[in-house]
Amino acid sequence: MTWKTLFNPFLKFDEKKLLVVGILFFILNIFGCYYSESINDSVFHYSNLDEDQGIWDIVKINSLSYLLAIAIIFILAKILNGKTRFIDILNTVLISQIPLMVMIPVNGLPFYKEAVEKISENINTPQNIPIGDMIMVTIWGFISLIFLIYSIVLYYNGFKTATNIKKWQHIVLFAFISILTTIVSQIIF
Repeated sequence: MTWKTLFNPFLKFDEKKLLVVGILFFILNIFGCYYSESINDSVFHYSNLDEDQGIWDIVKINSLSYLLAIAIIFILAKILNGKTRFIDILNTVLISQIPLMVMIPVNGLPFYKEAVEKISENINTPQNIPIGDMIMVTIWGFISLIFLIYSIVLYYNGFKTATNIKKWQHIVLFAFISILTTIVSQIIF
């Protein structure tokens, strides 16, 4: 596997195989969210699950946030290139979320949750924050940032491959619509 394949699997792999992998990881995402008590309220964001929410709420919110992103990005893709296929946009959203799912198990670990809670409780008195907790949360924050960047790269490369965009104006429009979709999705869900 080359670097090009790692950062743009949409060029190398068949769309049906990508779809199967994407759907499998979407299902794993639901169970991962249940384990970590979180929801995927937009394609690049996880929120804490409310106490009165269960697995069916996770299924509903995760599904709706993905569907919103797919619908809006597909409309944009069709505007930019009328030959864009739905399966390519579907794969773009599904595959781009896989790196973010790596963060779910860590965020669900009891000792990690406890460390985050201690930091939150002592945010106004930094001298009371345990150094070990601060180091663990900081290191995991940097690792999470790497996964987020990789996810965004997959998202962009998938869209670029699906639409064959080359103009900088189209790229800026794609970035703007993606950010707007992420914010709107978090507000709605």
